Amino acid sequence: MTSLTTSQRIRDTVRHYALEHELLKPGGLVVAVSGGTDSTALLLLLADLAPDLGLVLHVAHFDHRLRRTGAADAQFVTDLAATVGATIRLGRAEQPPKSEDDARRARYAFLERVAADRRATGVATGHTRDDQAETVLLHLTRGSGITGLAGMRPSRHGIVRPHLCIGRAETAQMCAATAITPREDPTNRSLRYARNRIRRRVLPELAAINPQISSALARVADAAADLATSHRDQARTALERASRDGTIDLDALGPNAAVREEALAIAWERATGHVLTARHRDAVAAQAARSDGHAALDLPGGRLLRDHRAVRIQPHGGADGPA
Repeated sequence: MTSLTTSQRIRDTVRHYALEHELLKPGGLVVAVSGGTDSTALLLLLADLAPDLGLVLHVAHFDHRLRRTGAADAQFVTDLAATVGATIRLGRAEQPPKSEDDARRARYAFLERVAADRRATGVATGHTRDDQAETVLLHLTRGSGITGLAGMRPSRHGIVRPHLCIGRAETAQMCAATAITPREDPTNRSLRYARNRIRRRVLPELAAINPQISSALARVADAAADLATSHRDQARTALERASRDGTIDLDALGPNAAVREEALAIAWERATGHVLTARHRDAVAAQAARSDGHAALDLPGGRLLRDHRAVRIQPHGGADGPA
């Protein structure tokens, strides 16, 4: 009886969060399921909510070719999809990824293809509040700015994360209540990966200081997201004011370095279609702080050309200037 009560409480928490952030729209929804605890709990919960919210679930499972249990994992997810009455699409990497970033890019590219094929409203992932805490710390150690500290957002670029309001303890309780035993990923124990080192070594130490460390870091992420949104709004206004004939007047962007950096990142994305990484944003910011002579900076999608306090963006294979 207790587990059922707990499951209902978790379900209501996630439902409220999803409605508050408008995450679950009626229609097709791709659910990324690895077979682990978090994604298994997500599929079970969404299947429970589907009739009420008008969801049509499509499961997507991607094999990174990092585990010997890949075939068994895929079969587990296939059976799970059948249990909840969802369709399923299986994908497999052409070769094992060389890094965590490579694995992530391959996985999301697959999910985007499935969403396009199914004409889905979005892709749901099982990221929890604990994943958010790890992301914030990971970005912090890499010297991220405010945008990085915002971590994962409830909804961004078609990806929705209904579980950001709960932790791994809750997803485990949901699976236990249904008597389903999720698959275990042995790579989660490997300290070869930076995220695992944070999960297994850093967070336990911080939890000794504050047992609610994951919730505390989630609040940091929300505050950073609010600030980043403010900067982005100011940056759009500043960019409109500073742009003329394909040239951006750096001084006209204003004195706030964070707003100036965001404005140039927006201009770059508009002109090239590429989103600058934190490292590339730092390189652009360094150029924007200078006024001496001329400089050229090669970045993904194009080249940044600076002439004293004015810059132009030259996309690869295209004309100069922000689009």
